[in-house]
Amino acid sequence: MKIKKIPLLLSMLLLFAMMPIMAYAEDKPSFILTTSINEANVGDEVIVTVEGHSAKNVYGYELRLSYDPNMLEFRKASTAWEGFTVPPIVEDGSIIFAHSKVGNAVGENGDMHLATLRFEAIGKGDASVQLTRVKLVDNDGSSITSEPALISKLSISTTSYIDTAGHWAEGNISRATEKGWVKGYPDGRFAPDKEVTRAEFITMLSRALALTASSDQDHTFKDDAQIPQFAKAHVSQSVAAGLVKGYGDETFRPSQWITRSEITVMVMRAIGYEDEMEVSPALAYNDADQIPAWAYPAIAAGTEMGIVKGKGQNKFAPSSNSTRAEAVTLLLRIVDHIGTN
Repeated sequence: MKIKKIPLLLSMLLLFAMMPIMAYAEDKPSFILTTSINEANVGDEVIVTVEGHSAKNVYGYELRLSYDPNMLEFRKASTAWEGFTVPPIVEDGSIIFAHSKVGNAVGENGDMHLATLRFEAIGKGDASVQLTRVKLVDNDGSSITSEPALISKLSISTTSYIDTAGHWAEGNISRATEKGWVKGYPDGRFAPDKEVTRAEFITMLSRALALTASSDQDHTFKDDAQIPQFAKAHVSQSVAAGLVKGYGDETFRPSQWITRSEITVMVMRAIGYEDEMEVSPALAYNDADQIPAWAYPAIAAGTEMGIVKGKGQNKFAPSSNSTRAEAVTLLLRIVDHIGTN
C-alpha cells in the first residue's frame, strides 16, 4: 500500500492551524521557588515562597510540594490573596495547598505571589523543598496544570551551645539536637539544668518518636487554650498515641514542671508498657517508699531495663522536677531501646 504525499497547501494549512497552540505554549506561566536562607541551624525557621509569572486570569490554584520530613518540619502555609484557603494536606513529606477567590472577584494576571510556607529545620545535613505540580484555574473553571519540578536546597547544621561543654549530658544533648528533637535558646544556651515543662517534654517526645497521628483532633483538656502553639500538634499526637492522659480534673497543665515520675511513665508507655501491672519488682532506691503508686510499676520496669536510673545517694527523687538534660538522655535511651528490639 502506497502512502499518499500530503499536498503542499494542506501542509501549510496544518502548520498555520498549529501556530496558536505553539504561541500558547510560549505564553505558559512559569514559577519560582525560593527559600529564605541557604544555610540554617537546627531549630531555625525556613520560609519557602512560591511565585508565578506570566499567568493569566488566575482565580484559584493548587500547589503540590515535597520535602524530607526528617530534615524539615512543616509549620503552616498562607497566602495574601483574598478568598477561601483550603487547609494544607500534609502527609509523608507531601503538601497540597489550595486557594480560590470567591464570588465575582477578578482573576490575577502577570507576576504574582502564590503562597508562603514555613518550616522548622530539625535534621542535620542537606535538605530541599520541591515544587512538583501547579494547577491554575480561571474564572470559567478552565485549568492549566504544570509540573515544574523546581527544587530549592539548603544546608542544616547543629548549633554549638555555649553552656554544654563538659556537662555530663553534653554528648546526649548534641546527639538529640542533630536529630532535631531539641533546640537551644536565641542567646546560644541550651540550659541543660533548667527544669522542663510538660508542654516542652511532650514536644520532645513527639519529635523523638516521629508521631504521625492526626494533630487536628479536638482536645479533651479544659485548659487547651493554655497549651503553647508550638506544642499543640505534639500534645494532640501524644494523646492519640496514648502517651499522655492529663489529670483527673481534665486539665493538661502545660506550663507545669514535669516530675521524674511523670516523665518515666510517659516514656515507658512509648515502649508498650501498661500502666496497670499486677506484679512490680522491688526497688532498692533509698526513697522507694516515696514513689507514687501510679508511677511505681513504670519506674520499677524502667529501672530493671536500665532505661531510668537514680540520682545521688541512691535516690530516685520521684517528685523532683526533670531537667532538660535528663529529659534528653531519657529520650535517647527509649529510642535506642526501640531500635534494638
